[in-house]
Amino acid sequence: MVRICPHCDVRLENVRCQRCFSLQAPGTFACARCGQALELEPMLDASDAPCPRCNHPLEAAPGEDTRLHECPHCGGMFVPRDALAEILCSAEIGGALREGPPRHVSVGLRSLQEVRYVPCPLCHTSMNRVNFGKVSGVIVDVCKMHGTWFDAGELTRVVAFAGGGGLEKTREREKDAKREQKAHDAETHVQFIAMDAQQRFRDRTDVWRDFLNALFGW
Repeated sequence: MVRICPHCDVRLENVRCQRCFSLQAPGTFACARCGQALELEPMLDASDAPCPRCNHPLEAAPGEDTRLHECPHCGGMFVPRDALAEILCSAEIGGALREGPPRHVSVGLRSLQEVRYVPCPLCHTSMNRVNFGKVSGVIVDVCKMHGTWFDAGELTRVVAFAGGGGLEKTREREKDAKREQKAHDAETHVQFIAMDAQQRFRDRTDVWRDFLNALFGW
């Protein structure tokens, strides 16, 4: 079986083991020297990688940060983990954004996108769909290893969320969830205690019935 690069369909003549760093022959899926399973090395740059949404080649986004890549066809952007943290920190420091024009999104398109899992442009594994910050309402696609894919307009909405105190909103939501869980656990504990008391009463009643039957011949 021949190993093919998923980015450009080129046959891989040599694959380097990531454990012992020896080169392996074509068609090899485990290192002949140490037995390590061979994997395709992820691309370090997303330039020319296929867009997760429309398969158009990605390009370096305009600006000073060369780590960001965008699709000139659908307007989506892929942002590495470290770059995203810096963007959100800057947004938080900068404060809330002015309200932009209303967004018009096709209901049919939005419904379709809600159930579609797209691949990471670097490693091609399916990304997880996540409600950013749990309360933002912006559903993004996340690769834990490499970064986050934002469909057109989503990065702007996430930046606005961060600038409007989104981190604190997320933390408050987490605190509320913990309080709700604690209250639920306490209620469940009370219910178990009540059930246990009722069961003990029934058990002791049966003991007394047996005693009375033996004593009075009932």
